[in-house]
This record gives sequence, C-alpha cells and structure tokens, in this order.
Amino acid sequence: MTTSRILCMKFPSFPRHLKLVALIAFALLNAPILINYTLHEFSVSDAEYAERLGSFLGGYFGSFFALFSVFLLYLTLKSQELAIKEQALANSQQSFETKYFELIRMHRDNVLEIGMKGRSGRGVFVKMLQELREALRIIRQVAEKYNAHLSERQLQHIAYYCLFFGVGPNSSRMLKVSLLSHFDEGLIDSVEAELGREEVKESVRREGKFAYKPFEGHQSRLGHYYRHLYQMVKYVHEQPPEIVRDKYRHVKTIRAQLSTHEQALLLINSLTPIGGAWWRMGFIASYGLVKNLPRYFFDSSVEFDPCGLKEFPARYFEWDKSNSLSKGFAQVGDDGPPPSSLNATADPSTRAARSG
Repeated sequence: MTTSRILCMKFPSFPRHLKLVALIAFALLNAPILINYTLHEFSVSDAEYAERLGSFLGGYFGSFFALFSVFLLYLTLKSQELAIKEQALANSQQSFETKYFELIRMHRDNVLEIGMKGRSGRGVFVKMLQELREALRIIRQVAEKYNAHLSERQLQHIAYYCLFFGVGPNSSRMLKVSLLSHFDEGLIDSVEAELGREEVKESVRREGKFAYKPFEGHQSRLGHYYRHLYQMVKYVHEQPPEIVRDKYRHVKTIRAQLSTHEQALLLINSLTPIGGAWWRMGFIASYGLVKNLPRYFFDSSVEFDPCGLKEFPARYFEWDKSNSLSKGFAQVGDDGPPPSSLNATADPSTRAARSG
C-alpha cells in the first residue's frame, strides 16, 4: 500500500492538499542540487566545510520537516473536526429514531385505551363510523324538510361535527358555535333538536345495535387521538434531510398502524375545518395517509366518492394504481409517494399547523 493511500485513509481531507505535498517533495528533491553547488563553491578546510555544511543541512531540511509537521497537525485537527461532526449527526439520527418509535408505541397505547361501552381499541372506530352514517342519514332528512340544498361534502361536515361534539347541555353549545359560521342557524337548530330527541337516539341505538347511547359526542376520544397522530407525522415531516433521508418510508410505517376505519374517519376529519391542517401541510396527499381505503368503502350514492375530491393527486389510491397498470400505465408501488404529490408538502415554517 502506497504512502499516499495510507494518508488518504487516515486523513480524509488529504487529497485537497496534494499541491502543498507536491511543493514540499519538489523542494526536497532539489536539495541535492543545492548541496552539490555548496561543494563546489566552498574551498575551505574540511573541518570548516563540515561545520558549514551541517549548519546548512540542519537549517534547510529542518525548516521543511517543521513545515511538514505543521501540515500533518492541520490534517489531524481537520480529521478530528470531521469525526466530531459525523458523531453529532449519528447522535441526532439515533435520537430521532428513539423518539420516532416511542411516538409509535404511544400511538398504539392511545388506540388500546380508547374505549366505550361494548367496544375498545380499533373496534371503537367501526362503531364511530356507523354512528356517523346514522347521523348523516338523519341530517339529510332534516335538510330536505328545511329545503336546504347541501352538497355531500357539506352534509359530511355537519355529520362529523355532530359525531365529534355530540348534542347535549354542553355539547350542543360547542356544536352550534362551530357550525354557525358555515351554515344557516335555523338548519343547525333543527339538526340539533332532531338528534337530541331521546326517541331518535333510542331508535338508532336499537336498530344499529349500539351498546351506548349515540350522538353523545366523542371529543374526548378523537381529540387526543388526532392531535397525537398529527404531531407524529409532523415530527417526521420537519426533520432535515440529513437526519431523515426517506420521510415517506417513516410515515408509511405510521400509516401501517391505521385500520381501514381509522383511515376513513381521518379522511372525513381532514375535510372539515378542524382537520384542515392535514391538507394545508400536504400530509394526506404527499404521504398517502388514506391510500389504503378500498374502492367502494364509501357509498357514493348516499355519502361521497373520494375519487371526486380535487385534493387527491392522480393515481393516489392503491386500487387506482392497479387499474392504471392494467391499462398500460406505469405503476407506482406502495413504496413510493403518489406521483403528483412529490413536491406537494408545505413548508412548516411558513404555515400554521392546527390538528383536528
């Protein structure tokens, strides 16, 4: 192994100083010429010549060796500086991974702790979605009686707020304050009155086989759940690229924790003002957080069709990619983000975040 290769292995910045090394080598190689010149110029006694020659060589070569020692010291310090930076980066990456997996563990614990009469864990989201659909059915009937022409998205907005806040002494106040800035007051009063009727609640409870009284609200369950989920995705999103090179892969692991019903409620939550930050920050589109929803999970005749939402990029859902592949289009697998959302992620430093 050559000396230059050894120096390059020991000092990574060595190649950048080859010019200085070449200069030193050139000087050392030309030293014999100077020595030979000295032999011809000095015509004195051997003792005096030896004394002068020794002084000359000591001063000549000593200076170069001193300079070379300084150069090696510089390389050593630069190498140590680089090692310190690399160690700091490794520590930051390890710190991120530790907190990242701790957040996932906390999310799993949060899901397990969600409970209500007759259900716990992920099973709660199944009943919540069923309750949302019952509220949507009743709200549609009220809107027809009130002669209010609402889109399916507007109906979903009201239904989700009724699911989230509920109706009751305190719940109705928060429900009305949240909806009156978007809808007619008379319509909201009619919806609140209809969902608050005990006979309506009992009928829905009996027919839907609910173990609890519906339309009482789930703010205490969903509020904490979505705040933590949002902050978990945001934590990955805000990491610099030198810490997290593949953010999509990390968020994909988070998405893998969500059941189909969780993704469905997350989508509906994101389409309302209290969950709008999911779209403003680009999380839904860029990281495919609800891409696993089945094709006909929502009944487009009485709910809404996700394909009709302009917020989704082309070939967003898994089933949509499969259809494109069968038609001769290139497939973007689950290991990569939706093709139209690669640059859709917003800058968190310039946009205010608000979790639903």
